[in-house]
Amino acid sequence: MMTRRVLVVDDDPDIVDYFSSFLEDHNYEVGAAGNAASALAMLDRFEPDIILIDVLMPGRSGLDLLVNLRRDPRFSSIPLVVITGNDQLLEDDCQSYLGSMHDVRGPDGVLGKPVDLEALLAVLGTLSAGPADRALNEDTPA
Repeated sequence: MMTRRVLVVDDDPDIVDYFSSFLEDHNYEVGAAGNAASALAMLDRFEPDIILIDVLMPGRSGLDLLVNLRRDPRFSSIPLVVITGNDQLLEDDCQSYLGSMHDVRGPDGVLGKPVDLEALLAVLGTLSAGPADRALNEDTPA
């Protein structure tokens, strides 16, 4: 089984450590960035398969980072999972923020805080399957 690479972007080092430890225990390779600028700087050398982004961070928000990544052809296809405590963003999959940006695809997943770790694994498992496998799994009856 191939090890998947996850970039965790959160300004809280305790959260980064928590996710990193949990994901490493589940056979993910984890990179960490404490803000949007360090995440962008890290992308070329870490090359993640999936990015977890906290919404509220000092400086540029996680949603600003999402927009930047979606608009950059080098990173636009990387699956993004947003983590937020904002009920509106949870309910509408961040469309209340992205609504006027018709050229920006929303996140591939949105998880609420506190994060249910089993739900995180489920989202990562689905996104790790790759686009062709995801389409196949969605068409397969349960």
